[in-house]
Amino acid sequence: MNVLTFEKALKGSRAYGLLMSDLKTGLGHAYIVASGDDDVVDEFFTLVAASVYCENGNSACFECAECRKVLHRNHADVFHINEARDKIKVDDVAKLVASVYVKSLSDRKLYFIHRADLMNAQAQNKLLKTLEEPPQDVTIFLGVANSAAMLDTIKSRARTLHLDVFDEDTVFEAMLALGYDREMSSVAAACSEGMLGKARKIASSPQYAQLYRAALDLMKRLDKSTDILSLDGLAAGQEDMSGFLDVLSIIIRDMLIVQEDESMILSKHVSQDIKELAQKYSPLALAKIISIINDTRRQLSLNVSPLSAIDNLLFSILEVRHKCPKS
Repeated sequence: MNVLTFEKALKGSRAYGLLMSDLKTGLGHAYIVASGDDDVVDEFFTLVAASVYCENGNSACFECAECRKVLHRNHADVFHINEARDKIKVDDVAKLVASVYVKSLSDRKLYFIHRADLMNAQAQNKLLKTLEEPPQDVTIFLGVANSAAMLDTIKSRARTLHLDVFDEDTVFEAMLALGYDREMSSVAAACSEGMLGKARKIASSPQYAQLYRAALDLMKRLDKSTDILSLDGLAAGQEDMSGFLDVLSIIIRDMLIVQEDESMILSKHVSQDIKELAQKYSPLALAKIISIINDTRRQLSLNVSPLSAIDNLLFSILEVRHKCPKS
């Protein structure tokens, strides 16, 4: 079993590959690691540190003494700043800067600043001089969810590595590897926007599976306008309307995909239901329904009544199905 939750996926990422190439020729003095997935950035930092110090050729084996020190946060030359992901003050940066000039015990010191984009301008300027003239044995990693929050002077002195979102199959396999069943893994992969940390939270919550089943049940029972009175209450009664619309989008997308290639359906645990539903809708109708769902999201963001928004959604789905029949 992997020591890091997402070790396999992260080792296969482009960002890790680029960093390992640098490690062979010499690490740079500063990197910005950009990702909206805080959990994955945290694991990426641990993976990078293990790779740098690993006694087995930078493999991040997590078995040697150096890797275990990294994993247990007791390596003398690895420093994690702001793991709680709070606002970073000037005093916090001042402490970091002071320690940077203390000689390393090995030949490399690593600083990992979690959510560095939570530094205000004064704190970033305090760090700037160190980035301009860093000690030779120091590399600073700045994890950011919002690159726009970083000063241009900071960005110009660091190499940016984008931890891209992962494809759904990778997320699906990662969830399976964590021990989640196929249903929860597929729901998590489809709802997570390619973010492994978000996928794990979804897979851990029975709520998302319930939302998926409710959305699937709605589509199976929606055949005529008189059905809407019973179904709008089902939909609007969902506590997480945003999540409900997410899983509904996934179902519609899979209905569209199955008409081209059913092997591409991610939600394989309900593939028969998806195939049966797909027979009722044309590809054009399904494409329009996805747009309608997005319009419903916008309505809800404007504080429109959920019941009213769902009424409009269901009537629109039936209308599109009628106007764009399957040939």
